[in-house]
Amino acid sequence: MEVTYKRDRGHNYILFPGKKEAGTQTEMIRRNQIPGLADFYTEWEDNQRYYGYDITGAKPLRQMLEVRPFTRKEAEGLIEELAGIFQRMESFLLDRDKLVLKPELLYVYADRQGYVCSDRQGFLFFFCEEQEGSCREHLRELALYLFEKADEEDRELTELLFRLYRLLAQGEPEAEELLGCLRFQRPGTERAEPFPDRVAEGRPEELYGGGRQTGNPEEHNGKKSRLKRNLFTGKKEVLAKLFGKGTEEEMWDDLEPAGILGRREEAADQGVQRPAGREEEETKNAAAGTDHPTEILYTTEDRGGIPCLVEQEKKKRILLLHFPFYIGTQPGMDYCPEFQGISRIHLKLERRGSDVWITDLNSTNGTALNGEPMRPNEERKLENGDRIWLAGLVYEFDSGNESW
Repeated sequence: MEVTYKRDRGHNYILFPGKKEAGTQTEMIRRNQIPGLADFYTEWEDNQRYYGYDITGAKPLRQMLEVRPFTRKEAEGLIEELAGIFQRMESFLLDRDKLVLKPELLYVYADRQGYVCSDRQGFLFFFCEEQEGSCREHLRELALYLFEKADEEDRELTELLFRLYRLLAQGEPEAEELLGCLRFQRPGTERAEPFPDRVAEGRPEELYGGGRQTGNPEEHNGKKSRLKRNLFTGKKEVLAKLFGKGTEEEMWDDLEPAGILGRREEAADQGVQRPAGREEEETKNAAAGTDHPTEILYTTEDRGGIPCLVEQEKKKRILLLHFPFYIGTQPGMDYCPEFQGISRIHLKLERRGSDVWITDLNSTNGTALNGEPMRPNEERKLENGDRIWLAGLVYEFDSGNESW
């Protein structure tokens, strides 16, 4: 399913193709403005109908999880909001299969720390009548993706995502069943027990032992556990004890380390590369308790051979020592300009062969290249000497030597 993006009068939109004749379900959403589904408008271009959803201020979930892990608090919020969407869609006789759940198209509203908002609607859902496949398939792919991106130190998050995945293996989920994933159930009991009660009574060690993570993003950033566990170490034993293996053999195969590593190797073959030395740097930062996974090296000295951005006002050189390279004000970005108007995740620079490409990441105030505004999520190749405008800041791209 191909989508396009548009910026108009200070707002960003994602455009889904539609049929020439508006579908009854889409018209029902437009007239009733169902809570949880994004507001949209209809436009025509080249004899093609498009449905534009306002995504101003929101970011794709996949984009956010490229720079940090998925947390249990966010998983609980996603499941709760999905259950509410399912209930409302059922009331309006809407087809769940048309609910867009791809990580790159599942937009979220983030707080100042870069985590999905928990005090209001955090996830922004789209409805597309042209989408193919079943809701169960889409949700299953989302669950597998979240497994790969989950916080490796949060055992309860792993169990929560597995309960969701096992529910999907049994069939099409209902809203009540989704909410049931948020409850912990003791082996051999019939009734699920809310996990806050179990923790309040001081009994988390009965099933999980000590060292329980809180799931609070602010605490998680600076107080990571000393115990380093691999995400899949002992996973089968723990989950089999809690739930039993069941009859769906493929659910275990999908969770094998070889399966996850295979998908990561496939992504690497497609050009998604992890910078050399990045893992060691992140390990040192985690031990120091810092919120930033990398530290930017910028200098006024000439560093020939390394691509960089030259800030025009202060003539400061921001060295692009690895790719992808993210610019924004959110903790964890590779470069954080202290300037009002820069979005939390404003843009991305990545290398493709011998070229550097720039992508505007749905920034609020936009990005311009050589005076020409870029559309949200638009990609363009940079040439030596190109000028990049970010909400009033101007940078010149220096490609360095040809050998880099």
